[in-house]
Amino acid sequence: MPASEPLDLGQLREALDQAGHPWQMATTSMTMLTEAQRQVRLGVPVDETERAAVESAHESNVAAAEQATAESVGAPAAFDLRNIGGLNYTTPVKNQGNCGSCVAFGTVATMEHVTRFGYRAPYLPVDLSEAQAFYCYGREAGRNCANGWFPEPLHDKARDSGITIDEYFPYTAGDQDCSKLNTDWANRLVKVRSWQQVNNPALMKENIATYGSITACFYVYQDFYSYSSGVYRHTAGNLLGGHCVTLVGYDDAQSCWIAKNSWGPGWGEQGFFRIGYGECGIESWHNVAALGTLIHNWLPDQRILALWSNEVDANVYAYAELRGWLSLNGAVGATDASMLAELAASKASGAKVGIYEDNGTAQQIYAW
Repeated sequence: MPASEPLDLGQLREALDQAGHPWQMATTSMTMLTEAQRQVRLGVPVDETERAAVESAHESNVAAAEQATAESVGAPAAFDLRNIGGLNYTTPVKNQGNCGSCVAFGTVATMEHVTRFGYRAPYLPVDLSEAQAFYCYGREAGRNCANGWFPEPLHDKARDSGITIDEYFPYTAGDQDCSKLNTDWANRLVKVRSWQQVNNPALMKENIATYGSITACFYVYQDFYSYSSGVYRHTAGNLLGGHCVTLVGYDDAQSCWIAKNSWGPGWGEQGFFRIGYGECGIESWHNVAALGTLIHNWLPDQRILALWSNEVDANVYAYAELRGWLSLNGAVGATDASMLAELAASKASGAKVGIYEDNGTAQQIYAW
């Protein structure tokens, strides 16, 4: 989209005064950039006809979102992945930098959260590669920092091929090819089991409460960059483009979604923000739920807290401190017995072990 003149912050302050201060503005890491630099921090292409339809239905969208209470789908009235029984299942906020790669960050964060929440493992080390998601899969599809991408085709790739660990292709902002990807990447990754579109507020709440997070896109206006806290509602400024984030919760009492952004922890509410129901197409534009994940990766530094087995060879399980229950290989009884003996010794001594998980099964271990 063509660059706009920068928003007059005095005008924004006046507009917020008139609106009763629905949210708080501040000088942020984003307002200190030029208008062109701010626009590059987005990354979802906008169809003007589609946007016009969403904007014209703004009031009805707000009403529909408020009427679709979480209670109507059997979900709690409020959910925040950062505090589930006192435990935080989110992973650290990252910064996409000067590249329209938000789809990679929104999708990867959702996969990390769904992995932790799905296995009820808030401390599980899971840090996936936004670089592979955007510079490999996105590049294959003809996408780059200037033209962005959509979450649906990326979820296809995450389901069919998986996203490797960040260590195997760390992210730096700026167009590049896939040559830096570690050749062992296929042995260390997370896959999405399946995914579905969730452009419906009730279904969004149900999926967030069930899986922990969903990927969501919305229209970004100039005032959003000045957001510091509160429940954001578009108040002033022109449209700059589309943006993809991770929804980690909602609150029916505040009529808002809770989102994790990819502009670093110094923006917003420590990298998170709240956005009002029905705002900026948040419920009706490229929203995707990952319906569980599969781990294929080494899990280092795991203490074994419990073991279980019976007379059936395949029924041998170990409880890893940061991961939870895993079955042993199950294919060869002698191998299971050997692994069980090593794990029992590690449990007795309190020593840590490394476990290679393949979709819920411990295929290899190393103990020292």
